[in-house]
Amino acid sequence: MFGEYLKALRERAGISQEALAEEAGISSAYISQLESGQRNPPSPHVLRQMAGPLGVPYISLLYAAGYLRDEDLIHYLMRAFEEIFSYARGRERLEGHLRTILDRWNALDPQEQRRRLALTDADHIAEILVEELLDQQRQLLVEALLQHIPLEEEEEQ
Repeated sequence: MFGEYLKALRERAGISQEALAEEAGISSAYISQLESGQRNPPSPHVLRQMAGPLGVPYISLLYAAGYLRDEDLIHYLMRAFEEIFSYARGRERLEGHLRTILDRWNALDPQEQRRRLALTDADHIAEILVEELLDQQRQLLVEALLQHIPLEEEEEQ
């Protein structure tokens, strides 16, 4: 049920219904009705407004609200993967991010490098690089995915 999901996300984000409503530009009564199951999931437009304050990707809310079916999500994911790994723009962004990380690392003196590795429990800079690159890939994937989802923005209810 979408309402239970929304409530769990809101509580995990540590915000009240009133705070979510204010940040999303909707009423707290509407949030309450959504969470209690008295209202159907909101429009994609409202979901987009809620994503930031809840700290979740917009796509997650679209899926939970039933705007995307599994097969739709797989289709859009495949298009997003193709864009990231086949097109120059996604690859260039990842390579640029890698260069930035390496430049920052190489600018540190060896003692500071060892200290930072110790703080992360990593044995080598490669472990840190992989983690940061995976995070960057995730962000690129979400961006590419959202570019391909053909949902029209609806007005707030």
